Amino acid sequence: MQTHQWFSSRFERWLQRHVPARSHIVLNRKNLFILPTWFGVTYLVTCFTLFLLGTNYQNNLILFLSFLLSSVFVSCLLLSHKNMSGLALEAAEPEPQFAEQVMAFPVKIQHSAEQGQFYFSLQKQPHVLDPVIKGQQVVVYAKACHRGYFKPGRLTVYSLFPLGLFRVWSHVDLGWQGLVYPKPIETNLVLDSDAGDQQGDLGRSRAKAGFDEFAGLKTYQVGESLKSVAWKQLAQGRGWHSKAFEQAQGAPVWLTLNEQTGRDLETKLSQLTSQVLQLDEQNALYGLRLSGQNITPAQGPSHKLACLTALATYGLTAPTKAGVN
Repeated sequence: MQTHQWFSSRFERWLQRHVPARSHIVLNRKNLFILPTWFGVTYLVTCFTLFLLGTNYQNNLILFLSFLLSSVFVSCLLLSHKNMSGLALEAAEPEPQFAEQVMAFPVKIQHSAEQGQFYFSLQKQPHVLDPVIKGQQVVVYAKACHRGYFKPGRLTVYSLFPLGLFRVWSHVDLGWQGLVYPKPIETNLVLDSDAGDQQGDLGRSRAKAGFDEFAGLKTYQVGESLKSVAWKQLAQGRGWHSKAFEQAQGAPVWLTLNEQTGRDLETKLSQLTSQVLQLDEQNALYGLRLSGQNITPAQGPSHKLACLTALATYGLTAPTKAGVN
């Protein structure tokens, strides 16, 4: 086990020097590796056995078969490398995800029409979902276990073209950096509208925040939540409409880290995440107070994104991204 770890660490350092992290990379002889598969080794042993038999018995037909199979072996060597050479990979920005969920990492590929039969996998991530290859884009998946910045590691690209005699591969680091929000954890803490802070400029009222009132119907837009669809009107043949709500007037809600009931920091951040999602679903006006950072009360998708990002990166420093060359 120690020998394997030592070899893995040495090989990883060698990869960092010769195949550094880049968001766009083209495969060539400098970053491609090729070795015979077990089938290829068996094939080569068969060719050598036929050559010994043909030489021993002075059988020209067996010698011809041995030379023919050997020429096929060498041709596959050249074709396998040519099939992978020139493949261009470009990383796309992954969508943020919550902790303990599967995160999708997209990569754009560019290759000629003659190239094909590529396989993709993350080198040091457990298998969770099969990669999806659609046209010029591939999506690989990894499970994000903790909040913050998630790097899935190197992407392994390989091919067995044309006959499976050789495996051509490369371990590329596309510099993926996904943002992972804390896992939402529900809390029994009552969310009340807050009209004040601890200095006395603001006070706390007992009016429940996030109460929505039905305001009417509006034309349904593609991408809206199906929860807002006016199903009754749709069944009556009046077309697709969505229900519009407006928030009752009141003071904004302030979400504060110190007021959470969790014993440890991660639990408190997870509870705040659940409250942000709850208030956003209710279209409430809310703000977020963290140590050294205050987000002014607002509402809408951009405000929810800002709050979730602040919770995901709380106490962390942003890592540097890979180059583009």
